[in-house]
Amino acid sequence: MSKALLLDADGVVLKKQSYFSEVYSKEYNVSLEKIIPFFRNEFLDCQLGKIDIKEVLPKYLKEWGWQKSVDDFLQYWFESSTIVDKEVENKVQEIRALGTKCYLVTDQEKYRAEYLRKNLYFEKKFDGCFFSCEIGYSKSSPEFFKVVFKQLELNPSDIIFLDDEEKNIVVAEQLGIKATLYTGFLNFSFWPKHND
Repeated sequence: MSKALLLDADGVVLKKQSYFSEVYSKEYNVSLEKIIPFFRNEFLDCQLGKIDIKEVLPKYLKEWGWQKSVDDFLQYWFESSTIVDKEVENKVQEIRALGTKCYLVTDQEKYRAEYLRKNLYFEKKFDGCFFSCEIGYSKSSPEFFKVVFKQLELNPSDIIFLDDEEKNIVVAEQLGIKATLYTGFLNFSFWPKHND
Protein backbone atom coordinates (compact mmCIF):
# COMPACT_ATOMS: atom_id res chain seq x y z
CA MET A 1 0.00 0.00 0.00
CA SER A 2 1.42 3.38 -0.98
CA LYS A 3 1.99 5.82 1.84
CA ALA A 4 1.02 8.97 -0.05
CA LEU A 5 -1.12 10.03 -2.99
CA LEU A 6 -0.26 13.30 -4.73
CA LEU A 7 -2.99 14.91 -6.81
CA ASP A 8 -2.86 17.82 -9.21
CA ALA A 9 -5.48 20.54 -8.80
CA ASP A 10 -6.67 21.78 -12.21
CA GLY A 11 -7.78 18.84 -14.34
CA VAL A 12 -7.83 16.32 -11.49
CA VAL A 13 -9.34 17.59 -8.22
CA LEU A 14 -10.81 20.55 -10.09
CA LYS A 15 -12.85 19.86 -13.20
CA LYS A 16 -11.06 20.40 -16.48
CA GLN A 17 -12.42 23.46 -18.22
CA SER A 18 -11.52 25.94 -20.92
CA TYR A 19 -8.53 28.12 -20.10
CA PHE A 20 -9.49 31.23 -18.19
CA SER A 21 -7.93 33.35 -20.95
CA GLU A 22 -10.40 31.84 -23.43
CA VAL A 23 -13.35 32.37 -21.09
CA TYR A 24 -12.42 36.01 -20.51
CA SER A 25 -11.78 36.58 -24.21
CA LYS A 26 -15.28 35.42 -25.13
CA GLU A 27 -17.12 37.06 -22.25
CA TYR A 28 -15.45 40.45 -22.56
CA ASN A 29 -14.78 40.40 -26.31
CA VAL A 30 -11.01 40.80 -25.91
CA SER A 31 -8.69 39.12 -28.38
CA LEU A 32 -6.56 36.28 -27.08
CA GLU A 33 -3.55 38.04 -28.64
CA LYS A 34 -3.90 40.68 -25.92
CA ILE A 35 -4.34 38.16 -23.10
CA ILE A 36 -1.86 35.37 -23.86
CA PRO A 37 1.37 37.43 -23.37
CA PHE A 38 0.60 37.81 -19.65
CA PHE A 39 0.13 34.08 -19.15
CA ARG A 40 3.30 33.22 -21.08
CA ASN A 41 5.47 35.71 -19.21
CA GLU A 42 4.77 37.39 -15.86
CA PHE A 43 2.20 34.83 -14.78
CA LEU A 44 4.83 32.08 -14.82
CA ASP A 45 6.95 34.12 -12.40
CA CYS A 46 3.87 34.64 -10.21
CA GLN A 47 3.45 30.86 -10.05
CA LEU A 48 7.02 30.55 -8.81
CA GLY A 49 6.51 33.19 -6.15
CA LYS A 50 8.95 35.59 -7.80
CA ILE A 51 6.48 38.43 -8.29
CA ASP A 52 3.08 39.41 -6.90
CA ILE A 53 0.30 39.09 -9.46
CA LYS A 54 -1.41 42.20 -8.04
CA GLU A 55 1.62 44.26 -9.01
CA VAL A 56 1.68 43.22 -12.65
CA LEU A 57 -2.02 42.80 -13.48
CA PRO A 58 -3.12 46.48 -13.51
CA LYS A 59 -1.38 47.33 -16.79
CA TYR A 60 -2.96 44.32 -18.46
CA LEU A 61 -6.43 44.86 -17.00
CA LYS A 62 -6.51 48.34 -18.50
CA GLU A 63 -5.71 46.86 -21.91
CA TRP A 64 -8.26 44.10 -21.39
CA GLY A 65 -11.04 46.57 -20.63
CA TRP A 66 -11.61 45.47 -17.03
CA GLN A 67 -13.37 48.32 -15.20
CA LYS A 68 -13.26 47.06 -11.60
CA SER A 69 -10.44 46.47 -9.11
CA VAL A 70 -7.66 43.88 -9.27
CA ASP A 71 -9.24 42.08 -6.31
CA ASP A 72 -12.57 41.95 -8.15
CA PHE A 73 -10.80 40.51 -11.18
CA LEU A 74 -9.10 37.79 -9.13
CA GLN A 75 -12.40 36.90 -7.47
CA TYR A 76 -14.09 36.64 -10.87
CA TRP A 77 -11.19 34.53 -12.17
CA PHE A 78 -11.08 32.11 -9.26
CA GLU A 79 -14.83 31.65 -8.99
CA SER A 80 -15.32 31.12 -12.73
CA SER A 81 -12.47 28.64 -13.16
CA THR A 82 -12.54 26.64 -9.94
CA ILE A 83 -15.11 23.85 -9.89
CA VAL A 84 -14.40 20.94 -7.56
CA ASP A 85 -14.95 17.45 -8.94
CA LYS A 86 -17.07 16.07 -6.09
CA GLU A 87 -16.52 12.49 -7.21
CA VAL A 88 -12.76 12.92 -6.86
CA GLU A 89 -13.12 14.85 -3.61
CA ASN A 90 -15.18 12.01 -2.10
CA LYS A 91 -12.66 9.44 -3.32
CA VAL A 92 -9.86 11.36 -1.63
CA GLN A 93 -11.69 11.17 1.68
CA GLU A 94 -12.24 7.45 1.17
CA ILE A 95 -8.54 6.91 0.48
CA ARG A 96 -7.56 8.96 3.51
CA ALA A 97 -9.90 6.89 5.66
CA LEU A 98 -8.06 3.78 4.50
CA GLY A 99 -4.81 5.18 5.85
CA THR A 100 -3.11 6.76 2.84
CA LYS A 101 -2.16 10.43 3.14
CA CYS A 102 -3.40 12.63 0.28
CA TYR A 103 -1.68 15.83 -0.79
CA LEU A 104 -2.52 18.53 -3.30
CA VAL A 105 0.45 19.35 -5.57
CA THR A 106 -0.10 22.21 -7.98
CA ASP A 107 1.40 25.15 -9.86
CA GLN A 108 -0.37 28.22 -8.47
CA GLU A 109 0.29 31.87 -7.72
CA LYS A 110 -0.19 32.81 -4.08
CA TYR A 111 -3.70 34.29 -4.14
CA ARG A 112 -5.30 31.33 -5.88
CA ALA A 113 -3.30 29.02 -3.62
CA GLU A 114 -4.88 30.78 -0.66
CA TYR A 115 -8.29 30.54 -2.32
CA LEU A 116 -7.90 26.77 -2.66
CA ARG A 117 -6.68 26.43 0.91
CA LYS A 118 -9.26 28.59 2.63
CA ASN A 119 -12.29 29.11 0.39
CA LEU A 120 -12.44 25.52 -0.83
CA TYR A 121 -11.22 24.15 2.54
CA PHE A 122 -8.47 22.11 0.89
CA GLU A 123 -6.32 22.64 3.98
CA LYS A 124 -8.80 20.35 5.77
CA LYS A 125 -9.72 18.06 2.88
CA PHE A 126 -6.10 17.10 2.23
CA ASP A 127 -3.25 16.15 4.54
CA GLY A 128 -1.23 18.99 3.06
CA CYS A 129 -0.80 21.27 0.05
CA PHE A 130 2.31 21.87 -2.02
CA PHE A 131 2.15 25.02 -4.14
CA SER A 132 4.76 26.09 -6.68
CA CYS A 133 4.58 29.68 -5.44
CA GLU A 134 5.75 28.54 -2.00
CA ILE A 135 8.29 25.96 -3.17
CA GLY A 136 9.85 28.16 -5.86
CA TYR A 137 9.73 25.47 -8.54
CA SER A 138 7.03 24.15 -10.87
CA LYS A 139 6.03 20.49 -11.09
CA SER A 140 7.97 20.20 -14.34
CA SER A 141 11.13 20.58 -12.25
CA PRO A 142 12.63 17.69 -10.25
CA GLU A 143 13.35 20.19 -7.47
CA PHE A 144 9.63 20.50 -6.77
CA PHE A 145 9.32 16.82 -5.93
CA LYS A 146 12.58 16.76 -3.98
CA VAL A 147 11.04 19.31 -1.62
CA VAL A 148 7.97 17.07 -1.30
CA PHE A 149 10.14 14.02 -0.51
CA LYS A 150 12.00 15.93 2.16
CA GLN A 151 8.92 17.34 3.84
CA LEU A 152 7.00 14.06 3.79
CA GLU A 153 10.09 12.02 4.72
CA LEU A 154 9.15 9.43 2.10
CA ASN A 155 10.95 7.63 -0.69
CA PRO A 156 9.70 8.20 -4.26
CA SER A 157 8.58 4.55 -4.45
CA ASP A 158 6.18 5.19 -1.54
CA ILE A 159 4.26 7.77 -3.60
CA ILE A 160 1.54 7.66 -6.26
CA PHE A 161 1.04 10.78 -8.37
CA LEU A 162 -1.89 11.73 -10.62
CA ASP A 163 -1.58 14.65 -13.02
CA ASP A 164 -3.18 15.55 -16.35
CA GLU A 165 0.02 16.94 -17.93
CA GLU A 166 2.47 14.52 -19.52
CA LYS A 167 5.54 16.68 -18.79
CA ASN A 168 4.89 16.45 -15.04
CA ILE A 169 4.37 12.69 -15.23
CA VAL A 170 7.69 12.24 -17.03
CA VAL A 171 9.60 14.20 -14.38
CA ALA A 172 7.95 12.27 -11.55
CA GLU A 173 8.63 8.89 -13.16
CA GLN A 174 12.28 9.77 -13.67
CA LEU A 175 12.52 10.34 -9.92
CA GLY A 176 11.00 6.94 -9.13
CA ILE A 177 7.44 8.02 -8.34
CA LYS A 178 4.57 5.79 -9.49
CA ALA A 179 2.97 8.39 -11.75
CA THR A 180 -0.15 8.11 -13.91
CA LEU A 181 -1.46 10.49 -16.53
CA TYR A 182 -4.93 11.40 -15.29
CA THR A 183 -7.63 11.01 -17.93
CA GLY A 184 -10.69 10.72 -15.72
CA PHE A 185 -12.18 9.18 -12.62
CA LEU A 186 -11.47 5.66 -13.90
CA ASN A 187 -7.85 6.28 -12.90
CA PHE A 188 -9.03 5.58 -9.35
CA SER A 189 -10.73 2.28 -10.21
CA PHE A 190 -7.80 0.09 -9.23
CA TRP A 191 -7.30 1.78 -5.86
CA PRO A 192 -7.44 -0.86 -3.09
CA LYS A 193 -10.71 -1.00 -1.19
CA HIS A 194 -8.90 -1.87 2.02
CA ASN A 195 -5.42 -1.80 3.51
CA ASP A 196 -3.32 -4.74 2.34
